[in-house]
Parts: sequence; structure tokens; C-alpha cells
Amino acid sequence: MQSLSLIKVLRSCGYMVNVLCYFEYDDRMVKEFRNAGSTVRLLQMNRDIGLLTLTYRLMSAIREISPNVLHVQYMAPGALAVVAGRLAGLRTIFATVHQPFTISHGWLAKLILRTISLLTTKFIAVSQSAEKSWFGTSNMLDETLQLNRQPHHFTIHNSVDAVRIKRTTEAINVKELKASLSISEDVLVIGAISRIRHEKGIDFLVETFNLLVMEGAEAHLLLVGSGPDGEKIREKVFNFKLGPKVTFYGEAEWEKAIQLLTVMDIVVVPSRFEGFGLTAAEAMAAGKPVVASETSGLKEVVANGETGILFPVDDSSALLKALQKLIKDPDLRKDLGAAGRKRVSETFSLEIFTRKINALYSNRPLNGI
Repeated sequence: MQSLSLIKVLRSCGYMVNVLCYFEYDDRMVKEFRNAGSTVRLLQMNRDIGLLTLTYRLMSAIREISPNVLHVQYMAPGALAVVAGRLAGLRTIFATVHQPFTISHGWLAKLILRTISLLTTKFIAVSQSAEKSWFGTSNMLDETLQLNRQPHHFTIHNSVDAVRIKRTTEAINVKELKASLSISEDVLVIGAISRIRHEKGIDFLVETFNLLVMEGAEAHLLLVGSGPDGEKIREKVFNFKLGPKVTFYGEAEWEKAIQLLTVMDIVVVPSRFEGFGLTAAEAMAAGKPVVASETSGLKEVVANGETGILFPVDDSSALLKALQKLIKDPDLRKDLGAAGRKRVSETFSLEIFTRKINALYSNRPLNGI
């Protein structure tokens, strides 16, 4: 989704955009990328391809396009894409890292990223927390400075299309949507939109929701998304005998996921780490109070006590108290939601992102490193 935002912004600034996808792909996203005005080339390489072969094929594909700028979305093996760009003779290369460093990455991954960053013209992180985790320091892009006066690495926050979210949510009849999901009209809905895998903390959310129900709360849990831990989560719900109180919607396209936000009274983002926390920002743009783990980029998105409530990672007691507080206070939910919408418009809007990307690209050096 963030790559899609970047494409839209670059096209609006008058740039031609070519997208190289070297492994598997999603047909829906390919369609979205093309509808946004980019040319998409699917290399369809297997993940077990040798590193040298991968680098060579990327270099050849880049040379065929012969772009003025290469922007690498730094996800494994992003380092090879940067190397391929240099071997292709490109002078200007940007790279964006979307995840914070964690112990699971290992020291070698950090060393590789720091080394490869020296081959880029500028290296970007989606949050200061993510940037600091990799480099030890962080900076925000200063739009008033020429590119050669910017630090080598800096943060440009992810963006939220608040206008599109507002248009999408306002078109929804909440009562009808709830009925289609077999959720009672007057029950309070706690929701999460996420991939279902360990780092996203959905297992922890279900466990806490069970405690909430055991203490007598009248609430329903709506889970939107799929992932490798899906069956484990369903089994947990079954063992807790929560079946009637939990809805597994499954995977949803972006617009449908935003529509489903309208039936959620509280949105929970229980991630164990998060580069930015786009779901939290989108929920805030929809006017929803957010309860999120106090980790990584989420600390920059959710203003604790102002737009939502933060709790320590995996702290079931703290999450339970936050949910109980919001369930009992509809006025607080409304106030946090309104403040969240304002924060998104002032900090994470598509307009702000457009301004920053335009400053980054329009100020690129003619003789990059």
C-alpha cells in the first residue's frame, strides 16, 4: 500500500514510474499499481534463485528501463537491488526500510543494511523508531534543505489517504453492514485488521478478549485478515468457547477493510513490533479510538491519551484495563477518534507525504554518488 502511495505521488508530480517485481505478486496489487499510472514488470523469479543470478537479472532489467532514479523498497533481498542499481550505472538510488531492527534479524542483517546504505544516495525509514533501530540515530527530512545538505539517512513517515478513507466510510450503512456480518446492532465491536502471524499479536488479543468476556463485558471481536497462524487462532477461539463472540472475516482488499472499520467501536493494534503502524493511522483517519502496543513506530502514530491508549507489549492486564475504560466511556471513544482524525491530517496526510517526496526527488543531485 505504501508503494502504491509512492506511485500515485510520483505520477502526480509528473514522473514516469516503472515497477519491477522480482518474486511472487498479488494480481489485485498489480492492477492497482497499473491503475495508478505505473508500468509493472513481473520478473517472476523463484526465491531459491542464486544471489548472483538474481543480482544479474535485476541489473539487466534496470538497464533496460534506464531510469533516472531507482527507489528500492528495502525488504529482503533489498540489498541486492541496491547493488544491481549501482552495477547498472545509476547515479541516484533511494531506499526505504519499512521494518525496525529486531533481535530476530541478527547483527549480520544490521551490518549489511548499514553497509548497503552507503551505496544509496539517501536512505529512508518510515519512522524515526525504525531508523534509530538500524542506525542508532534518527532525523526527519527537512524540506527546506537541499538534498546534499540532508543527513545520509532520515525518516519520511508513511502516508494515509484521509480523503479516500472519509469518502469510503461515509458511504457505508453501519447497521446493514453489521447485519451482514451477523453482529447484533447494539453490541460494541472491538476490531483488528492485520496479518495473522506472531509479530502482529493477534493471539495475545484473543487471549485478552477472553478475559474481557469472563469479566462480563458485552462485546464482539471482529478480526480482518489472514496469515500462517490463522488456524492456531481459530483453535484458541474454540478452546475459549468464544465462537459466537468472534467473527473471522478473512482477507479483505483495502477498500473493504476500510469499510469494515465503520462497524468497529475500538480498533486494537497489538503488534509486537511495527515499522510504522499504518492500520492504526488509517483507523484514526476513520475517527476510531486506537488501543496499540507501545512499540516501534506505533509510538509515533498514536498519541497516548490523546488519540488512543498505548500499552506495554504483551501486557494483558494493561490492554484489558484500556478496553474496559473505553467500553465504559463512549464520550472518551468519540473524543479520541476526533483527535486521531486531526492528528492524521496534520502529520500523516497524503498531502504532507506528497510535499516531502516532491522535495526529495526534485532536489536530487545531478551527479549523485
